[in-house]
Amino acid sequence: MLKELEKEVKEFWEKHNIPEKVLNSRKGRKKFFFMDGPPYATGYIHMGTAWNKILKDFYLRFFRMLGFDVWSQPGYDTHGLPI
Repeated sequence: MLKELEKEVKEFWEKHNIPEKVLNSRKGRKKFFFMDGPPYATGYIHMGTAWNKILKDFYLRFFRMLGFDVWSQPGYDTHGLPI
């Protein structure tokens, strides 16, 4: 039953373009910039890395809820190449 509900919500969000509308709703407001550092190089996520990613996600969501126009960009891999 939960999977059916999740599917309905996902379809609704896609049909009505909700993620883009949410991000665009804050255009022109005070900006918050965030550039993420390099991903884990081993291919396997470490518990500390997972915790770090969770905290970063929390802050991005927090600043969006405060009304900031959040700009976030993934970082670079360990060879300095954009990911």
